[in-house]
Amino acid sequence: MSDQLHDVVITVDAHVGETDDLRRRLPEAMRDKLPEFTIDKDGNLDIKVKGESTFKSTQRIPNKEDLMREFRSDPSQGTDIERRLMDMAIEGVDAQVIFPNIGLGISRGVGAADFYHAWARAYNDYVYDTFSVDPKRFKPAAMLAVDDVKRTMAEAERCIKRGFCTLFVPVVVPWQPYRLAVYEPLWSLAEEAGISINFHIFSGNIALGGDFASVTDISQKRFDAAKQMAEEEYESGTQEMLGTVLGLASGMSPIIELTGSGVLERHPDLKIVVTESECGWLAWVLQAMDQLQERRYIAMKKLPLRASEYFLRQGAVSISDDPVALNNIGFTGSDCLMWGNDYPHDEGTFPFSRRPIGEIKAKLSPADAHHVLCGNAASLFGFDLDYLAANQDEVTRHLP
Repeated sequence: MSDQLHDVVITVDAHVGETDDLRRRLPEAMRDKLPEFTIDKDGNLDIKVKGESTFKSTQRIPNKEDLMREFRSDPSQGTDIERRLMDMAIEGVDAQVIFPNIGLGISRGVGAADFYHAWARAYNDYVYDTFSVDPKRFKPAAMLAVDDVKRTMAEAERCIKRGFCTLFVPVVVPWQPYRLAVYEPLWSLAEEAGISINFHIFSGNIALGGDFASVTDISQKRFDAAKQMAEEEYESGTQEMLGTVLGLASGMSPIIELTGSGVLERHPDLKIVVTESECGWLAWVLQAMDQLQERRYIAMKKLPLRASEYFLRQGAVSISDDPVALNNIGFTGSDCLMWGNDYPHDEGTFPFSRRPIGEIKAKLSPADAHHVLCGNAASLFGFDLDYLAANQDEVTRHLP
């Protein structure tokens, strides 16, 4: 990769749906357990398991722009490469890091470990085969179930050998948190292989319902009542603001946990990424970690470096449309920020990403904008910026 500033845009947060091609790759006895993402005649969303709805959107009837999102008008669910390139051309995007859709729910704690690990393996084969037609432009993340870390390791090793660009794990695993020693082999593997660990938010079992509560400190009776209430509120959408905003804030968790437990100290070459969280909160988190590390002596693990130094050395966060994060760049720097449009989700910026891309270029210096829009992604995920710059017409020719 050359040192020049490229007019290239990479989204580090794009998605692909799970089609029948993926379902067929699962063991036959598990196929009906895979959630099915469906769209009704109006374009509203539904997720079914064994034919039963587990979620139905309660939004207004989608408008013209809405129908472009969530694969509402794309029956291939993002696997039609020509359609995907057309959507990229609309926004001036040259390359993508790709994550699952319903697969964000892997290892949520309600399914069997055998199912989650089989799902991960099938998904990784599915996206490898789908996007290997253009590996310099499309880089899917390897999806890892973490219910049985020995099997997690085996799948991670397989995916690293196949050339995957990053290892996606749930952002929070409350029954088996990332500070535990059981994960040490995974951190060592990623560190030695030079591949990042990626915590995509809205994954794990708490990201869609977190309210800063400790479920371990309540009785079984109260837990059962809270679970019933949560199911009713989820169906009605009355707490969607709470779940969604705090789902974004869940990106703080792996940063603080891996720093405070000493994982980043023990693995100085391990790279971690928090995806889709925005990060107007990042400057505060770095400040708060430093202050508490200096002031608090009760039950606080002492670290040789300032807590913020570990993240700034080893971490990155993706932003989509976050003017607060841009305003804080004097504190955080630009080396830890990357841009993603969350294609094609409703909460993302597609198909209007040219505006936030333009704001990044207007707000930041050319060098900082380059870092955020493509340079950091190239370094972390192995994109060849010279190649992408020289072959931009392969995308733009798909403009409708």
